[in-house]
Amino acid sequence: MKENKEAKPNDDIKYAHFKPYSSKKLVPVGFSCIQTTKELSDKEVFDMIDQAIYEVLGHEGLAKIIKPGYKVVIKVNLIGCSVGKRGEKNRGGITDPRIVRYVTKKVYNIIGNEGTADLKVVDATFYKDKNPSLKETDISFYWARLERTRDNAVDRDDVCYDGNANGYLDGGSHARLINLDSLLEEDRDLTKVTMASTNEVTVCLPKLLRTREQAISEGSDEYCDVLIGLPILKSHGILGMTGAVKLHYGFRHYENMKGDDGRYGHNGCLPSEGGFLHKELLCDYLSAEHIVRDYDFVIMDCLTGNRSGPMNLQSGLLYNDVSKNTNIDYILINAVLASRDSVAIDTVETVLAGYNPDSVELLTNAHENGLGTNDPSYILLSGLDSFDKHRQYLYKKYSPDHYPFLNGHGGAQVLEKKTFEAKITFDEPKKLSEGNYAIWYKVEGPYSQQLDLSRVELWIGRKRITPQPLLIRQAVNVELLTKIQNSSRAN
Repeated sequence: MKENKEAKPNDDIKYAHFKPYSSKKLVPVGFSCIQTTKELSDKEVFDMIDQAIYEVLGHEGLAKIIKPGYKVVIKVNLIGCSVGKRGEKNRGGITDPRIVRYVTKKVYNIIGNEGTADLKVVDATFYKDKNPSLKETDISFYWARLERTRDNAVDRDDVCYDGNANGYLDGGSHARLINLDSLLEEDRDLTKVTMASTNEVTVCLPKLLRTREQAISEGSDEYCDVLIGLPILKSHGILGMTGAVKLHYGFRHYENMKGDDGRYGHNGCLPSEGGFLHKELLCDYLSAEHIVRDYDFVIMDCLTGNRSGPMNLQSGLLYNDVSKNTNIDYILINAVLASRDSVAIDTVETVLAGYNPDSVELLTNAHENGLGTNDPSYILLSGLDSFDKHRQYLYKKYSPDHYPFLNGHGGAQVLEKKTFEAKITFDEPKKLSEGNYAIWYKVEGPYSQQLDLSRVELWIGRKRITPQPLLIRQAVNVELLTKIQNSSRAN
């Protein structure tokens, strides 16, 4: 939570201010994948989730950030439950219900069901009714599912969010489903946020996002101890990519609330011949939401990759009756990402899609507003070799028609193909004292301005070694050392 503690001229309005990102620590991003041309089994999906979480939080897993009795809110991506070809509705459009149900059950097993413990799964459904699972509208939680019977109906054999339409997530977690669009002005807090651009952005977010301290100070028991995001890997027709940062947009109501113009207005971001006008205003809004309340943890569904999202090109940016049965343009990625940094995980997602992170304006905006890092030099991607091999696998399987994603979609530009060659030599380690060794190593090019190194790491036995400056000396040519210090980006 980042708040401005200065005096507030109006008790009904909260104020917040961006804080520049200044950390120089490496940010862990967990990655797990399976290379196969087949659909994954449920167990394979669950194992990938566990591995990605482990890479960031260690053996404690989610219990490292969640305690018994906590109130936990889990945000999913539910847009377009009725979109897609027959038998594949939702696929590549919504967060896979297997991921949602598995993660939610893990959280439930930690917080329990006594005392203050509370678990909610939330998203906006584009209607105001309190019932999140209306059967009469095909955009509710009821219709969100992974089709197993392929008959376009909600069946017991499908993996559903709420197959019995009782307002609770299926799968035994007892999580309440919340339609965020049913939360009106009395259910929301107004915050004015000063951005790095000097713009003041008005955001009106649900009170269920308040911290425990905020709620107690206001005499309320409605708060959120831990906020978890479960986005899905998708490109986006306006913003290039939609991930953890964009996932917050569902917290915004579709109508004007207390001066927040709502999702329909998109902050004046309008289509034009050359793309979209005022995209920076929409980016500011999304960053402002995170300044008010950011995710504590993100697990990204990369089982599929939507190449022309948020739904499909035929239906424009959302969908309509004419194109609901049009195939969603997705490929199987079969991977999962996890991180505590919304910007870092979106940066890795962007590269996984084959895009250059520098071409995604939202990532730059989020970093400039202090939400996390978009600099690969400070992103510690677990299983980096696996990540690189998996991208090469996707190239071989889907290139050139389906991978990388569509060049220029929402302004995102495909990374150039480049070959990096390096010669690495090192001497035998020299023992200085118990547990401390000096290692001389050298990395030689060729290098170019177009292909610079982000970071040089030392790994021994699948473990990254953190160097102590006085104990591990690096014999690197001056040109390369300059490139490393400049934290240049690399593919």
